[in-house]
Amino acid sequence: MTVSVEVKGSLGEPASLNVYPYGPAFFKYQCMRYDMVNEVTEEDSGSDSEDLSDADIELDLKYIKSLESKDWKDQDHYRVLGLPNLRVESSVKDIKKAYKFMVLKCHPDKASQGNTKVDEEAFTCIQKAYEQLCTVEGKRAYDSIDPEFDDDTPNITEHNKQNFYDIFGKVMDSNAQWSMQKNVPKLGTESDSIDKVNDFYNFWYDFKSWREYSYLDEEEREKAECKEERRYIDKLNKQERLRRKKEEMTRMHELVNRCYACDPRIRAFNEERKRRKIEAKLAKQEAYKKELEAAKLQKEENERIAKEQEAQRVQEAKEKAEVEKKERQKQNKLLKQERKKLRENVKSHNYFNTNEDNIVKSMENLDLLLLSLTIDDMKNLNSVSEDTENFTVLYQNQLNSNLAAQENKTKENLMKAKQSQEVHKEQTSNADKFTTQDIALLVKAVKSFPTSTTNRTSTISSER
Repeated sequence: MTVSVEVKGSLGEPASLNVYPYGPAFFKYQCMRYDMVNEVTEEDSGSDSEDLSDADIELDLKYIKSLESKDWKDQDHYRVLGLPNLRVESSVKDIKKAYKFMVLKCHPDKASQGNTKVDEEAFTCIQKAYEQLCTVEGKRAYDSIDPEFDDDTPNITEHNKQNFYDIFGKVMDSNAQWSMQKNVPKLGTESDSIDKVNDFYNFWYDFKSWREYSYLDEEEREKAECKEERRYIDKLNKQERLRRKKEEMTRMHELVNRCYACDPRIRAFNEERKRRKIEAKLAKQEAYKKELEAAKLQKEENERIAKEQEAQRVQEAKEKAEVEKKERQKQNKLLKQERKKLRENVKSHNYFNTNEDNIVKSMENLDLLLLSLTIDDMKNLNSVSEDTENFTVLYQNQLNSNLAAQENKTKENLMKAKQSQEVHKEQTSNADKFTTQDIALLVKAVKSFPTSTTNRTSTISSER
C-alpha cells in the first residue's frame, strides 16, 4: 500500500518557550531533592507505611460517649478515632480506615438501645475528629498542638549530665518530628568525633520547624458578619500564631542550649582544647625562654670577644707606644750625639767669630740653631766639618736662615699682640659710651628711684 503525502509550506524558525514544571510529582521530587518534608496528598500519604488492621484500632466507647460536640476542639482526636498510639505517625490512609471502623461501630443507627442523644454526640465528635485529620493541613495543625507531646526541656543538673544520652536522646528524638528536613541527626554516643558533634548542634541551632498554631485560633473566621470583620479576625489570629511560633523557637533554642551545656563530649572537647592551648602556651614560653637564653649567651659571647679585642687593642697600642718610645729615645740619643758633635765642631772653629766680644752672642745663636735643626741637617753639617770652607758656608746659611725665621716669627707675634690690644681697646671704648636712648632711660630711672631706694644703682641697672 502506497500513501502519498503532500507537504505545503515550510517549517518556521525554532522558538524557545519557558515551561514551568508543576504538579504533585514535581513537588515530591523537589522535596526529596532539598531534603524537605513532603506535604503529599491524601493518596500519597501513608503509601509507604504498613496497612492498618482492625486489631490496631482501639475502641474507647467510654471516652467517646463522655464527649460533647460543642467541645470538640478540646477532645483527643486520635483517641476518638482509636489511634492513641500512632498519633502523628499515622497517615491519612490510616485516618480513613479508622474512621470507617468507628462509623461501623458507633453510628447511631447501629446502636440497638441506649441514649440516642449520647450516641449522636459521640458520632458528631467522631466526624469532627475525622474532618480535622483527614487532610494534611488539618492533621498538621492538630499535630502541632498534640496534647500528648511534652514541651518541657530538661534542666541543667548533675543528674541530667550523668544520664545525658538517656534523657536528652529521648527528648531530641521526640522533637525531631517537627523538623522540615528529613534525616535528622541523632544525638550520638560518646565515641563521636568533634566534627559529627558540631554537625549535630549546627543542625539543631538552625532548626526549621513546621509547627503552626492555627488550631488554637480563638476567633472563628466563619462567624464574621462582613469582610472587614474577617480581615480583623485574620489579623488577630496571625499575630497570635506568630507569638506562639516565636515562643516555640525560643523553647527549641533553650533545649539545644541545655543539651549543649550538659553534653559530656563538649566538656571533653573543651578540656582537650584548653589542654592543647596550655601546651601551646607553655611551648611558646619555653621557646621564648630558650630564645632569651640564646640571646643572653650570644651577648656574653659578644662581650667576651669585645673584651678580648679591646685587650688586644690595648696591648697593641702599648707595644706600639713602647716601640715609639724606644724609637724616640733612639732618635733623641742620636740627636744629642749630633748636637754635641756639631757643637764641638763649631767650637773648634771658634764659633765662626772673629771678635771675642761677640763670642757669647755666637754661642746663643748656636743654641737656637741646634734647637731648630733636624738630625739630618746636623748630619750634613757634621759630614763636612773637615772641610772648613764648606762647613763655614753651610753653617752660616743655616744660621742666617734660622735668625731670619726667628725674626719673622717675633714680628708676627708682635703684630698679633698689637692687633689684639687694638681690638680690646676698641671694645672697651665702645662699651663705655652711652647712646642718647641709654641716657634718656638713665634719667627716667633716676627720677623713678630716689636716693632713699635700697640698692639704687643695681635697681637702675636692672631697669636699664
